[in-house]
Amino acid sequence: MRRITFWFSSKPLSDDFYNACLDLTPLVEPSDIQGVYLDLTGCRINREQITRLGSCAKGYIRIGMAASRLAARIAAVTPDLPSSTRPKDYRLHSWAEGKLIEILPQREAPFLASLPLEGLYPLRPVQIKKLRRAGFSCIGDIAALPSYELVRMLGEEGLHISNLARGIDHTPVIGLYPPSRMLYQHNFESALDNELSVQQILHQAAAQLAAQLRRKNSVCQRISLELQRDSYKDQAQRSLQAGSQEEQFLRHVLEGLSKSIMAQYETECRITGLTIILDQLAPLSWSQPDLFSYRPISSVESKSRLEQSLIRLENRFPGSLSRGIAIARRERVLALWDPWRLTPHE
Repeated sequence: MRRITFWFSSKPLSDDFYNACLDLTPLVEPSDIQGVYLDLTGCRINREQITRLGSCAKGYIRIGMAASRLAARIAAVTPDLPSSTRPKDYRLHSWAEGKLIEILPQREAPFLASLPLEGLYPLRPVQIKKLRRAGFSCIGDIAALPSYELVRMLGEEGLHISNLARGIDHTPVIGLYPPSRMLYQHNFESALDNELSVQQILHQAAAQLAAQLRRKNSVCQRISLELQRDSYKDQAQRSLQAGSQEEQFLRHVLEGLSKSIMAQYETECRITGLTIILDQLAPLSWSQPDLFSYRPISSVESKSRLEQSLIRLENRFPGSLSRGIAIARRERVLALWDPWRLTPHE
């Protein structure tokens, strides 16, 4: 079962605090200057370690711990829990510099039920106003509704909101610190025994990583994939000279890496987890072409531009590009007068 924490500080968090978080887990995802997600799944951590880490923050720290990102964040950012919240749904640990609210396993929905609709932060103000006009005042009211009713009221987002109201949120924590790399990790509750299931997970990962790259306005220049089989780990990586942030391209590269790893297995294997690392991140730069002035292009510059175009094609369609024999200048000039002239390799 996942153990996700959200740390919310009264003052901006520093790099020293983030570096201290890396001593516990590589999955550190800053949310804003005052909040950060940590995935502590599989980490042997006790209350003393959490208290010691909390002391690295300069202000008063509130920590929410749950099996989902949504419940952990709501537990941390809610200043005072309503009296109707049942103590058997969570445990409260307090000390001088902060407090920890730990939602017990399988108790996310009861914990959220008594909170007001404003506490469900993915809801927009317009949606909250519409739900209140319909007579709903707390999260438990919309959790009791059938999913199709929320879809009818809120549109396509209704299904997602229905799951969140029940405490269901499978969104993983992505390692976004340090800023020079991204780390995506997924441990499966039940092992995957076929390539199609692995590719579906990779497609979801590609979509989330591409969204993060667009948000950072960056491209990645190296992609690494690691598949875990019980205690064994197999890794493959690929360097990208031009870099990319496109979801379709990331999906294509990840599929190729997974196939190259699984081709080494002699028999069917059971994949228990995977890790994706995007590193060598670089800011995305672009320039507006000048369409109104003529600038002659030298042969050296033309050759470099051709090489860059070939590199992009090779990155997009690996193994599908082949180069022929370069045509001599004499043949190119003669082709201007004789369009039917055959090139040497023909």
